[in-house]
Amino acid sequence: MEPVIPTSWRRGGKASGANRQIPAFWRPWLPLAAILSLTHHVAVAEQYTIATASAAAVKGDAQAQYYLAKHYARGDGVPLDTAQAAKWMRQAAEQGLAFAQNDLGVLYAHGRGVNQNFALAAQWYRRAAENGDALGQYSFGQCCLQGRGVPQDLPAATNWLQKAAAQHQADALLALGNLYFTGQPGLAKDLDAARRWFEQAADAGCVGALNTLGFIYQYGGPGVPKDMARAVQYYRQAAGLGDDQAQLNLGCLYRDGAGVPRDLVLAYQWFYLASQAGNGVAKHYLQELNGTGPLATSPLITTNEMSEALRRAEAFSQRRKQ
Repeated sequence: MEPVIPTSWRRGGKASGANRQIPAFWRPWLPLAAILSLTHHVAVAEQYTIATASAAAVKGDAQAQYYLAKHYARGDGVPLDTAQAAKWMRQAAEQGLAFAQNDLGVLYAHGRGVNQNFALAAQWYRRAAENGDALGQYSFGQCCLQGRGVPQDLPAATNWLQKAAAQHQADALLALGNLYFTGQPGLAKDLDAARRWFEQAADAGCVGALNTLGFIYQYGGPGVPKDMARAVQYYRQAAGLGDDQAQLNLGCLYRDGAGVPRDLVLAYQWFYLASQAGNGVAKHYLQELNGTGPLATSPLITTNEMSEALRRAEAFSQRRKQ
C-alpha cells in the first residue's frame, strides 16, 4: 500500500503551567474566544471578579489587565468586545507580562481588535520569547521558519524552537521533529533525530507525534530500523486517542495483514472512525471494502462483518465520550 504521510503539524498537546500549546497564530478559522483559550495559560490567579479587575486594571495592575482582556475576548462576564480585549492586552503586554505579549501577537496575527499586521505580531511574539515565554518562543520560531512578519531564517527558527522545546513546549518538540523528518535547505534530513524529537513530543502529550512514530517504525530508514511491533503500538495509541491519520494507518495494517493478523472487521472499524472525522482516504478504503467504490467489483466484507465493525466503532466512540 502507499504510505500515508503523517500530518502531525496539526496536532497540539496537553497544556500545563508554562507549557502552553496549540499556536493560535496558525488557526485563522477559530473565533477569538477559542484562540485565546488555546493560547493562554492560567498565570492570572482567579482572585479577581470583573469589578475588582476593572478597578485594579485602571491603576496599572498588569495581571488584572490581562484578566480583563481575556474576559472581553471571550465575552465572559462582559459583552464580547475585541477592541477592549486588545486595549487591555496591550497595556498588560507593555508592562512586560510575557504571556500577554504573546497573546497580543495573536491579536495582530488575526486582526482581532486591531488591524491585522504580521510584522507587529512577530514583534510581540519576539518580546514574549525574549521574556522566556515558551509559547512565545515557539510562535516566533514559526514566524522565522515561515517568513511571516520577519525574513525567513531557518537557523533563528531552529534556535527559538529549541528554546521552547527545552521548556517541554509540545508544539516546538513536534515542529523540530518535522524539520528533521522532512529536511530543509541547510538542515539535512535526519530520521533518527526526528524520532527523538517526536518521542519527546509524544511524552509531552502530542497525539500526532504518536502517529508519526508509527510511520517511522513502519517503514524504517537510516538510523531507525523497521520495527512493525512498535509501529502497531504507536498507531494503536494514537488511534485510541482519536487521531484519524493513525486510525487510517491502523486500518491499512489490518486490511493488509502487515504487522498484525489480517482482519477486515478491524480494518473496516478503523476506516469508518477515520472517515467520520472527515478523512477522505479512509472513506475511499471503506468503499473498496464494502463494494461501493467506483472500481469495486464485489464487497470484500460481508454484511454481518460490516455490522460488527460498526458496532465496535460505536462502542469506541461512546467510550471516548466518557
